[in-house]
Amino acid sequence: MSLQLRSLPALLLAALLPLTGLAQSPAPEPLELAAAERILLDANPAIQQARAAQAAARAGIDMAGARPNPQLTLGSTSTDPGRAGTRGFWNSWTDNTVRVDQLVERGNKRDLRLAAADLNLSASGADLANTIRLARIDLANAWLDLRVAREIRRIANENAALAQRAADAAEVRGKAGDLAGVDVARFRADAARVANDALQAELAHARARIALAQLLGNRVPSAQLDTSDDWHAAAPAPAGDTGERPDLLAARQRTQQASALRELARAQRTRDVSVGIQYEHAGANANNSYSTTSYGLSVSVPLFINYDYRGEIARSEADYTAAEQQLLATRAAVSNEQARLQAEVDASRARHERLRDVVLPAAEKAARGADVAIQKGAMSLTDYLDTQRSLRSARIEATLARAELARAGLLLRLAGDTP
Repeated sequence: MSLQLRSLPALLLAALLPLTGLAQSPAPEPLELAAAERILLDANPAIQQARAAQAAARAGIDMAGARPNPQLTLGSTSTDPGRAGTRGFWNSWTDNTVRVDQLVERGNKRDLRLAAADLNLSASGADLANTIRLARIDLANAWLDLRVAREIRRIANENAALAQRAADAAEVRGKAGDLAGVDVARFRADAARVANDALQAELAHARARIALAQLLGNRVPSAQLDTSDDWHAAAPAPAGDTGERPDLLAARQRTQQASALRELARAQRTRDVSVGIQYEHAGANANNSYSTTSYGLSVSVPLFINYDYRGEIARSEADYTAAEQQLLATRAAVSNEQARLQAEVDASRARHERLRDVVLPAAEKAARGADVAIQKGAMSLTDYLDTQRSLRSARIEATLARAELARAGLLLRLAGDTP
């Protein structure tokens, strides 16, 4: 076998050496993650929905601060229907009244409504910030998926081209009688398998493009999407604030809102007063030859005989308890998530460093040694191809480990992101 390896034709040796480049179709302009985020802010339906909710909460402040409108009542009663309308309005045979009523709220109800509405607006702003945070996580994941798919597709295409060239060269050797038919068939089978891997990588790349395009509202066609080469582009800028995360802030503000609404429910037991003033003019009639004018003042107060708002108070107490529990649950979830993601970052960094500093250099060294050995006839073709496949496998693993580290770091950063 060694004599045959020493006489390998130049074509086969060239086929077995690692490829330095392949003809590729023109790549789309790389999309930086920051640019994708700018598109996301306008294209994401959840963000638009959260903005609409914030606008509604802002309108709620005007509603909460509104004072009761006065009520105007006009009345006219005929005192002698047979003569009505013959002497003008004020001197006609009618009794005319003008009345104005005004509800006066007591128990600090308006201030409590305003406090609850203001807290709702603040919570809706935190909801918007958290919706943007979650959308950024989805976007960064999709961006990283495309970055990884592009790199794996490149490696898979190199593998497929190399395997096909090796199979073609083996075919030439088989026809020359230098290689057994079973070995030629093995090369062909290997080439078919690696070509199938390349097709799967191409499909994964297309799916990653489509997924990213969908997140961007198809503002950029999927065929024109590509990522930059910099893994660090996947990391968001460090947050300058050390405040609460927006979902935790929203939960805290909704607890405070529930407290204000509880006080408002209790304030319903403070009776509101309705004050009315009335002007009445009665024209002369068959029983009274002179017109009369009178003024009146009235005050009405509800009597809590049948109902005293106990249902509203009980419901507000339950809502406050639920808000408190939601705050505790959110605080625990944030803490646990950050601890979990920190552990994932540490594990991903260790794996990436081991592959980068140990596994990949060893595979590259073995591949260089195999190049020398096969030219000297000191290695079989099968062992040589196994060495090359091990190198490319190590490159794929290193790529995936680098992506896992970037993803874990990004999620940890966004897990602690503050508005």
